Amino acid sequence: MLQRLVIASLVTVSAFSFPASANEPTHPQDLSVEEKLYGLSLIWKEASYNFAFFDQVPDLDFDAAYQEYIPKVIASENTFEYYRELQKFIALLEDGHTNVYMPDGLASGYVDWPSVSLAEADHQAVVVGVEKSLEDQVPLGSVILSVDGVSTEMYIKTRTFPYIATSTEQIRWTWGVRNMLDGEPGSKVQLTLRTPEGKEKTASLIRNSNTRSNEMTFLSMPRSNGELLEFRWLDNGIAYLALNAFHDPAILDQFHDVYEDIKKSEGLIIDLRFNGGGDSYIAEEIISHFSDTELKGSAWRTPKHIAAFAVWGKGHEPMKEYAERNAWESGEMTILSPAEDSHVIPTAVLISRNTGSAAEDFLIYADTLEHFTTIGENTYGSTGQPAFYDLPGGGKVRICTKRDTYPDGRDFVGYGVKPDIYIQRTPELLLSGEDTVLDSSVEYLSKKI
Repeated sequence: MLQRLVIASLVTVSAFSFPASANEPTHPQDLSVEEKLYGLSLIWKEASYNFAFFDQVPDLDFDAAYQEYIPKVIASENTFEYYRELQKFIALLEDGHTNVYMPDGLASGYVDWPSVSLAEADHQAVVVGVEKSLEDQVPLGSVILSVDGVSTEMYIKTRTFPYIATSTEQIRWTWGVRNMLDGEPGSKVQLTLRTPEGKEKTASLIRNSNTRSNEMTFLSMPRSNGELLEFRWLDNGIAYLALNAFHDPAILDQFHDVYEDIKKSEGLIIDLRFNGGGDSYIAEEIISHFSDTELKGSAWRTPKHIAAFAVWGKGHEPMKEYAERNAWESGEMTILSPAEDSHVIPTAVLISRNTGSAAEDFLIYADTLEHFTTIGENTYGSTGQPAFYDLPGGGKVRICTKRDTYPDGRDFVGYGVKPDIYIQRTPELLLSGEDTVLDSSVEYLSKKI
């Protein structure tokens, strides 16, 4: 199957709903009405009490939306369609740590795509990978102008956006473009393209990546080396340190193995562009080695419910917040001490829309470090503590219960951490094969050393 990039555990699947195919999976296809209603009601109940970001969707009447989806889930013809409705319902909350996971393998019988890989750039869909046998039809670097006669922008907004659980525009477009060619296995899709030479052409493709050889060719683009950590030397005594994930404690051993070399550097690049998160304690251990002062972690709070207070609050001002479900419990902010042998030099931190969760926690700690400069684009914009619940048919839902902010209360969930030096991703940039973010950081540090 054609491989796609996945950002940590923040996974969104196909953008469409399809009838059952001949290649039907072995999951239960006939959930009872009671089971369907239970799954929807479980999401509504738990989110109503525990979701931490209702204020970021001020126009959403969640109770009314729940009632609206009751007939929709009842009418779903199979488990796949049922889960698509649940995904659409949870996406109304617009949070990257609040989403529905389908049962493993369920979508495979209903969803396929052409052997083409897409990336978003400046709200455009760019072909960054294609099966070699399709290169003449779909040249690398082409921009998709329309799908089945509908403009790309309209197609994405109507066919993929409603199913994407995220709070940030950059991720909505990332996943919207990535999923835009999904459809029923074996079905055809008609594309209008603009080639890198500026010519318009059409291509008729079949959604059959599951049955093809998928010998792919890709644009030369910046990417992770596939390891937890990468260390190398650049010019002018600049050290390059890529921290590609925080989910595996083995990265700490790898970091300490190269730290003595890092301390020899006159300038440092920390690359977090491909780090989708993991465990915050890993981020804390590493960032402590690049500060000579105490660092403050995220401020956080979580919804608080006390049943009797909610009743009494309807007539008593001191408890009104409980009646309005706007009561919060705040937690202690983590204060991080610097490592005894910390290395403080001009440092460029490379970030992207793929930088999420614990990697964003790393950036919150680093926010006050004057020798740190962030370069790239806005990060994923999602972190927190999700609660997981089992759904009928074998899937799961997670709901974010903790609201993290900068220590001073500024929000980054819903926006992403903004870089000090912003570099716009454009189709021309993807086609160039250059790592402009890395090149810019080397140029910047060379002036600082």
